[in-house]
Amino acid sequence: MDLNQLLWIVPVVLAVVAVLQILYLLGLSFAPGGRRKPVKQPTTPIMPTTPQGGLNTAPSYSAAPTLTAGKMVLLSGLSTMTEIPLPNNNFGIGRFYHPENNILVALDEKSISRRHATFTGDDNLREYHLTDTSSSYGTSIRKDNQFQLLTPGKRERVYNEDVVQFGNVVTVRFVLPGDTRAAATRL
Repeated sequence: MDLNQLLWIVPVVLAVVAVLQILYLLGLSFAPGGRRKPVKQPTTPIMPTTPQGGLNTAPSYSAAPTLTAGKMVLLSGLSTMTEIPLPNNNFGIGRFYHPENNILVALDEKSISRRHATFTGDDNLREYHLTDTSSSYGTSIRKDNQFQLLTPGKRERVYNEDVVQFGNVVTVRFVLPGDTRAAATRL
C-alpha cells in the first residue's frame, strides 16, 4: 500500500465513527425514558430554617425551646439571602440542611463544612455559645476589630451584634436577646 491509498482511509474511518455516534445518540433519545427534560437547578440555596414535611418528629427537635428573637443577618458571602431566623437554642450550622443531624441552618458555600459549627443558647440566662466542629476552613469571631479563629471543640460565648465568619467568605451578625460584647465586658 502506498501513501495515497492510506490517506483516503483516515477520513472514511472518521466519518464512520461520526455516523455511529449520531446513531447512538438518536437511539438514546428514542429509548424508553430517553428524552428527559433538563433538571432546573435552584438559583438560591434550599434552606428551610425549620424542619418541614413531618421531619419534626424526633424528640430532640420538638423538645428544643424556640429562640424568640434571634437571627443571623448576612453581611457577605451569600448574596441570595439577607437574614436567617434562628430555629431554636440548639442547632448545627453546615453547608446543607440536614435535620437528622440537627443541621438546621444551611450556608451553601464551598468553604462551609457539612457540620461546620453548633449554636447553643439559654434564653433565661441570655447566654449563647458557638462551637466550631473541626470545620475545614474554621469559624472566626470579630473581637477588637479583628477576626479571631475559634478553637475547634471549644465553646465561645456569642453576644448580641457579634460578627462571625464561617469558612472563608460567609460573614454574619448575630442579633440575640441580651447585651452586646462591649456592654457585657465593660467594668
